[in-house]
Amino acid sequence: MRVRLSFCAIGLLLASTVNASAFSATFQWCGLGSPVFSLSAVPKGTTSLQVHMVDLNVPSYNHGGGSVPYTGQKTIPCGALNSYSPPSPPSGSHSYQFTVTAYGSGKNVLGTSTTMRKFPEK
Repeated sequence: MRVRLSFCAIGLLLASTVNASAFSATFQWCGLGSPVFSLSAVPKGTTSLQVHMVDLNVPSYNHGGGSVPYTGQKTIPCGALNSYSPPSPPSGSHSYQFTVTAYGSGKNVLGTSTTMRKFPEK
């Protein structure tokens, strides 16, 4: 009985890991450094998405992000982040990483996606 329960527990763990890793958010720059996100496989039960940006060349600079309600949409539009400071590299191009976290009711984390792009891209 113990062996059978262990295999069941391992199966549930693998299934939840696969489902969590399916969540993805990718983005394009629009305007002067505002992002527009495309969402896929958002975890069931998600009620809000928290977005945070980091300049990988200067990680100490806080670019912020924002939180948006999730109601089944496939995108987070340009300008939707309420506490966001757009990229402004002093010279050349910097790499910027966004982390999008899916929250359910009670603020439990249901999934996380990380994506990166340079700005400017040319």
